[in-house]
Amino acid sequence: MRFNKRASLEISIQAIVIVVLAMTLLGLGLGFIKNMFRNIGDLSSATFDKIADQMQRDLVNSNQKLVFSQSKIYVERGKSILLGWGIKNEGNSKLYYWAQFTPIKCPQPPGSSGSGTCPTTAIINNNWFTFKYVPSASATNAPYSVDVANQQVERVDLTIPKSSDVTTGLYLFELAIYEVGSSSNKYATTDIFLTVT
Repeated sequence: MRFNKRASLEISIQAIVIVVLAMTLLGLGLGFIKNMFRNIGDLSSATFDKIADQMQRDLVNSNQKLVFSQSKIYVERGKSILLGWGIKNEGNSKLYYWAQFTPIKCPQPPGSSGSGTCPTTAIINNNWFTFKYVPSASATNAPYSVDVANQQVERVDLTIPKSSDVTTGLYLFELAIYEVGSSSNKYATTDIFLTVT
């Protein structure tokens, strides 16, 4: 009888030790993963800071009101890239604005003739490019603003859908900045060439 109680006690102690070791390893693993994601976020911020510095210099050294971080972009389907635009307010009042990417030319699918069919503007601005997209904004809900005689850099992420519906090849987009209150009044535009591989 005593032998059974002693064996049961040893098994209970072993089970407790195993549970403690498992919890310790789980805690260390979670801490490691948390640090990895924090480092990725820091890396992303540092990368955008470099992009922003370059665009600030471009705005100062040129007579352009709008610059984009890259005019020629190469991205694989299913991949993402960090981009941005810089804008300079040369007006006499604070500039409230919204931005829109418009597909101008798209590649034709293999085996078809004629020009390719582009994704809609809504798909491009909601699924491909990630930024504050508020078309035809008003002064009360304008997503962006720049003070008089000032400049500003904004981040935008480009993610190419992995879907086979996305045709590989060269796309031409126009980034247009619209002054609030006039959807027909483009404050500035720039062209972007995107090659999807």
